[in-house]
Amino acid sequence: MPITRFVWTDHTILRLAYRRLERSDVEEAIRTSHDERRVNEGEADWLVQGMTPLGVWIEAIYDHPVGGDETTVRIVSAWRIDNY
Repeated sequence: MPITRFVWTDHTILRLAYRRLERSDVEEAIRTSHDERRVNEGEADWLVQGMTPLGVWIEAIYDHPVGGDETTVRIVSAWRIDNY
């Protein structure tokens, strides 16, 4: 079942501008890398890596499913990987 809904934490929304990231880039990284996700050992269930259209590598941590809904993820944080 494809991911169609993204719930953003306040933390993530505040950090996006500071980290020079677009919501669409983080959402696309999660959509395209979800099948290769890894278990996250911190505040969220999963960790993925992806590349933005400008060639910037990013990581995102998120919960999935949310409330039993397989189509929804809750994005906990995202950041650039500067030394990839």
